[in-house]
Amino acid sequence: MTKEQIKEFTLRTTNSNHSGLILVLFDVVNVYISDSITAYNSGDKDEYLKNIRMAKKSHNELMSCINPGDALGKKVLLVFRFIYGKLASSEAKRSPDELDRCQGMLDNLKVGFEKLHSIDTEGPVMKNTHQVYAGLTYGKGTLSESTLGDTYNRGFKA
Repeated sequence: MTKEQIKEFTLRTTNSNHSGLILVLFDVVNVYISDSITAYNSGDKDEYLKNIRMAKKSHNELMSCINPGDALGKKVLLVFRFIYGKLASSEAKRSPDELDRCQGMLDNLKVGFEKLHSIDTEGPVMKNTHQVYAGLTYGKGTLSESTLGDTYNRGFKA
């Protein structure tokens, strides 16, 4: 995962509601799986294993967001468990075991969560974050992001 992707995911996380955070997790898992496939194809086994482990951790977090008491949640969890099994198998075998298929399954599930996110009117989960403004600077075609806000009013209030 590149530094730019980490910045993007951090920004999305600070501005997202619950359903938006689930979409961020979908994207994080997908990036780690893509990075692991790229690392495997380039012959970098250590990077491959690192990305598979990070994909498993992120996917585990994604699975924890699903309500297992709901009938639809149970079905989604079955798919998530299958994908997690393929990630674990890929780590044990040290080769991508149907990871492209897993990415397709995640993409299909993400469509349903995007629909839920479009009708979700809840505000951001994080309340005490900086506003981020983006705009063109004096540089030719460069985009800079700056944060504005009260830096002294962060953290817990007693």
